[in-house]
Amino acid sequence: MTTATEWGEDHFIAGHLALDFANTVYRRWPETGADLFTDTDALAAWFARAGVLPDNSARARVTETTLTEARTLRALLWTVLDVHRDGRRPLPTDAFAGLLDTARHSVTDLTLRPDGSTSAHTPRGALAVVTLAGIMLVLNPPPRGVRACDRCGWFFIDSSRGRRRRWCSMKTCGNQAKVARHRSARP
Repeated sequence: MTTATEWGEDHFIAGHLALDFANTVYRRWPETGADLFTDTDALAAWFARAGVLPDNSARARVTETTLTEARTLRALLWTVLDVHRDGRRPLPTDAFAGLLDTARHSVTDLTLRPDGSTSAHTPRGALAVVTLAGIMLVLNPPPRGVRACDRCGWFFIDSSRGRRRRWCSMKTCGNQAKVARHRSARP
């Protein structure tokens, strides 16, 4: 039996929907940590907490297939965002094509408005919303760039004044890094 993930504000610190979705593991490095999408209910709760799909709609219809598709989408986002973050070009065509395919197969499950906003009707539509957000992030990156935490590898948009943010959150990884540095400085 797995314990369901309870999504709180600490899970939504990246500053972008696709980055928050990519951050749904306990950590990305030095080795991949526990998957926070423990089951279909956890994915449904994430969709609801992220505002991508109403809670009552998501819980009733997230299937094991959708959960598998979500994990595949997360892996595709990691591949594309890691290359994007490092500033290496070109983007990996197979991973980017995977994102495009995910959006294409699920686009009938969402509404796309003239202003570019979207709303999902199904969990697959919610995956399409996340996918489209990721595609737009890669094609139109923020001025401050996408970074990854030095300690856990979670992605975030660096909105710090000097563009020197190193941690996903000062509350967690930043505090741990400072404590470790303090301990190592003491004999």
